[in-house]
Amino acid sequence: MRGAERLGWRYLQVAEDTLIDLPGLEFKGKQWQPARSALNRAVKEGITFRLVHLADEPRAVLQQVRAISEEWVGDKGLPEMGFTLGGVDEALDRHVRAGLAVDADGRVHGVTSWIPVYAGNGEIEGWTLDVMRRRSDGFKHVVEFLIASACQAFRDEGARYLSLSGAPLARAGTDGDTRILDALLDKLGAALEPYYGFRSLHAFKAKFRPRYAPMYLIYRDEADLPRIGVAIARAYLPDAGLRDIPKLVRS
Repeated sequence: MRGAERLGWRYLQVAEDTLIDLPGLEFKGKQWQPARSALNRAVKEGITFRLVHLADEPRAVLQQVRAISEEWVGDKGLPEMGFTLGGVDEALDRHVRAGLAVDADGRVHGVTSWIPVYAGNGEIEGWTLDVMRRRSDGFKHVVEFLIASACQAFRDEGARYLSLSGAPLARAGTDGDTRILDALLDKLGAALEPYYGFRSLHAFKAKFRPRYAPMYLIYRDEADLPRIGVAIARAYLPDAGLRDIPKLVRS
């Protein structure tokens, strides 16, 4: 943030990225019990992990993935976010990898998608979690299973890290004189929490013992705050209409 300070700009931590370092990763010790349990239970229930390009999957698999995603969106009662989270259409991109949890009958229990992170030399050094969906009546620990399995698969491919994505509106602290915008973000986060679970998701990711990297919003001065507030709301809910507003402001 020193560069911003030199220019006289202000900054505010708006999220924390959650990073899992992969070289040498082994799910050993008490702290990794949730991941080990998910992997072991999946074996007992006949659930296997497949790392694929979703666009290459049979139509029957794609139909299941779309149904799982539509159920997830429908349960929220608000439009799906397009700024911080992608959907099935984005997961079909050829550069994106998808993790599938599938049982012996071909039933998909959950899906994750992973976006490549490129190093300065243009090579892939890591992967960022995007889509994360589970079947409501499927394998209970499927999300833990999918993430743990992805860690193993990408580790074996030589990736340096996985990002479980930044937890928006969930942060450990702030820097600078940002009281007004900080209060705005806290209010927005509290309003959206029942629908999108930013903070509960942040707690869930802690199961994977990540290291945290702050993510900042940089702005010129307080005169920009009203426009920033509108932009943030539109970024998280780009398709929200007038009918959605009462759901955000009701107590």
